[in-house]
Amino acid sequence: MPAWLTRSVLALAIAAGAVGVGLEVAGVHSLTRVVLVLVFLAVAPTTAIAGLLRTSDRFARVLIAATADVCLIALIAIVMLTEGLWSPPGGLLAVAAITAVLLLAQVPPVRRGLAAGGASFGQDVKRRLTRARPHGTT
Repeated sequence: MPAWLTRSVLALAIAAGAVGVGLEVAGVHSLTRVVLVLVFLAVAPTTAIAGLLRTSDRFARVLIAATADVCLIALIAIVMLTEGLWSPPGGLLAVAAITAVLLLAQVPPVRRGLAAGGASFGQDVKRRLTRARPHGTT
């Protein structure tokens, strides 16, 4: 399958899921809403996480991303239940917000900024460690 077709199908699934999220927040009760929300929960975070992984094996990338998606959704539910804040629309909005941040991290200018910030952070730590080391030691 061509890469552009894969991206198009994933974008369509995420858009359909976003419609489902909107219907959920608006309080619309229908079977369509349920299906669209499930599509969103299955596809959107998995796609966002897979885009951040760097491996040549596509199957491994999808498998790791799907596992991370299940863990993310479970973690959000556990935190909400522990804090006494359980709300299905709230959990859905939390997943949507985290997915948006993960997708935003894939935008080229943001990715370059994150990479540059990480490199400067590493250089800063190295510089501080060499300054903190007593003279004459290696």
